Amino acid sequence: MFKVKKAVSCFILCMPILSLCACGKENEDDTDVYEETIGGLEDNELFVIINTNTPLPVLLVTSQVYDDGTGKQVTIACDVYYPVDNEVKNIGTIESMGTAYPVSYDETGIYAASGHGMQRFEVEKSGTLKLAEGIYEQFDENGNATYTMEKEDETTTLSEEEYYAAFEKYSNAAVAGFSYGASDSAE
Repeated sequence: MFKVKKAVSCFILCMPILSLCACGKENEDDTDVYEETIGGLEDNELFVIINTNTPLPVLLVTSQVYDDGTGKQVTIACDVYYPVDNEVKNIGTIESMGTAYPVSYDETGIYAASGHGMQRFEVEKSGTLKLAEGIYEQFDENGNATYTMEKEDETTTLSEEEYYAAFEKYSNAAVAGFSYGASDSAE
């Protein structure tokens, strides 16, 4: 009888521990797909794994980072990796124009920007990187600004207020912070 009580007690004590060990396992498996790619990076390459508009996380890789003033390593240019046909592939490059506009992301896509524009990229289910939306400020010879949006092969004219409202998406997105190791690579 004592052995049965001891076995039941051990089982009851072990169940919470096993349950805690399983927590987060699904998310960990989602990033495991990048282990080989990350292991093959050059010594000067940094990476971050982000969650955006895709079913699986997206891997961003760069060799050019700078400190954003808070200790975070950010970039204006990175390669985008995503599993395509059960193989992780480089599906494109995203580049901002200037250190004031680091690569950023949110649940709708990955952003690049400049002083006169913003682009939001999406990773499609097929694993291709596409420009989903671009807004641009252009000046004529007299210095008058016009604002346009390119979306789904259509270009529309925006008011100045609409342009700045659309640019706000980039301003509210999370800046991608890169690292050499796994300690703070998942955001």
